[in-house]
Amino acid sequence: MAVLTVAVAATFTGMAVLGLAACAQPASVPGSAVPVTTSEAGIPPPTTTVPPPVTVFVTPPVTVTVPEPAPVRPKLAQTPCQWLKANGYSYEFALLSWADEGFPATWDADRDGYPCEQSYGNQN
Repeated sequence: MAVLTVAVAATFTGMAVLGLAACAQPASVPGSAVPVTTSEAGIPPPTTTVPPPVTVFVTPPVTVTVPEPAPVRPKLAQTPCQWLKANGYSYEFALLSWADEGFPATWDADRDGYPCEQSYGNQN
């Protein structure tokens, strides 16, 4: 009976690795001793322990929201509404600023609950 052996060589990072593939039984050379496996010699096969997988906890990034800077106080010649309009702020921002200032009556000339109407136009 002929034993077929296939030799495969591959190169990994400059080192040659030689792999042999053969049938399930080792070939015996006439006149040589029959190989003995460790289970036949009474020695238990070596046990391999697989370490448990390592759990890595990654802290999520923290998002910091920078508040929009508060508008600078207007010059004495301008009302707060005129200053906000002149510096390009929207009516919605003016409304929020009015609320942040505590709803001062000086921002609502006609006392209808809509501030800055003289600068931004009628909003009701």
